[in-house]
Amino acid sequence: MSRQPTDQTSAGLADEIARRRGKRYPAHEFIARTFPDYMELLIKLDEVIRAKPRIYDEKMHELFHIIALAVEMSNPPNQPHLRQHLKKGLKLGLKPEEIAEALMVCVNPCGMKVLTYGVTCMLEALEELKSEGWTPAY
Repeated sequence: MSRQPTDQTSAGLADEIARRRGKRYPAHEFIARTFPDYMELLIKLDEVIRAKPRIYDEKMHELFHIIALAVEMSNPPNQPHLRQHLKKGLKLGLKPEEIAEALMVCVNPCGMKVLTYGVTCMLEALEELKSEGWTPAY
């Protein structure tokens, strides 16, 4: 059973997951407010997966997110989520060619829609970043 959250606990949890995700999602705020114990577990899981030293760095973790989201959905409602991971990956130093090649590898097992959808979202993410004043380091 979820404990009754305090506003400070809920706000702190929502702030922390937003900081980690690079974006504030209303769903995360709802979960933090309604089920703070669950949100605490998600944050701890995030620490185990991302914060501790692992084989893959944060840039590669973003590439894995990009591939998983492109494969799983090819679904317009989740497009902003994929673009958010694309933008973060690009900011971490992923090159568009690296992302496109990773998506090309998915064509054989998953179909051409993954490549088309993923590259389309990547191009949109690049345009958003440019409009935000971002300049690639490569």
